[in-house]
Amino acid sequence: MTDIQGNSEATQAARDAAERVRTAAADGAGTVSDIADKVSEKVGDVVDGAKSAASDARAAAGKAADTAVDAAKAAAASIKDVADDVDFDSLVAHTKTVAGEWTGKLKQTYRERPGLVIAASVGAVVMLGAIVRSISRRREGRAHT
Repeated sequence: MTDIQGNSEATQAARDAAERVRTAAADGAGTVSDIADKVSEKVGDVVDGAKSAASDARAAAGKAADTAVDAAKAAAASIKDVADDVDFDSLVAHTKTVAGEWTGKLKQTYRERPGLVIAASVGAVVMLGAIVRSISRRREGRAHT
């Protein structure tokens, strides 16, 4: 009978242990569930904050684009106003008049003193050649450095 009573006590001890394991598991599951709920809530808050920030950034970018378009329109209108104010026909006519006057003066001077006009022309060509050589040397100097 001691054997049966020992088995009965062992069985009861196993049942008690199993019940404690079930209780601990249920308590642990509740704790894990609570932690998961809190994490989910925090992740939701972060996602909502990110959505709000993205919406604000989108709105700011839209306002900046609208402002840029308005500024471009205003600049185009100003340029058009300036272009409308310029009288190109008058400018061309004036340029032709000045060029004609200089050509007339040059012809008159050539008739009076051809040597002087030729010497001045040669001097201008020599000066132009010196300027071109100087510019080409500067470019070569920059290319090597």
